[in-house]
Amino acid sequence: MDNEEILIAGIEYKVKKLIEINNLLTKENNRLLNENKVAAEKIEMLNEKIEINQKEIFKFTLANTLEIEFGVEEGSKRIDSLIEEIDKCIEVLSE
Repeated sequence: MDNEEILIAGIEYKVKKLIEINNLLTKENNRLLNENKVAAEKIEMLNEKIEINQKEIFKFTLANTLEIEFGVEEGSKRIDSLIEEIDKCIEVLSE
């Protein structure tokens, strides 16, 4: 009878330990899921910044190229002309 009680007590102890470990792992999993979500949002924000910066670099490169090739005044006129043409294209595509 004593052996059975010892075995049952040992099983109870092991089950309680497994429940405790499961609870800890569940908490850690939730924490990691939250960290993952925050990291994914940060990556998305950084990707948006990269895209904006790439567009800015392109604009500056284009402006610099036009300025070198045509001069400041003529380059400015060409940029305005290109912007008007782009606006017209957007208007046509929107229809």
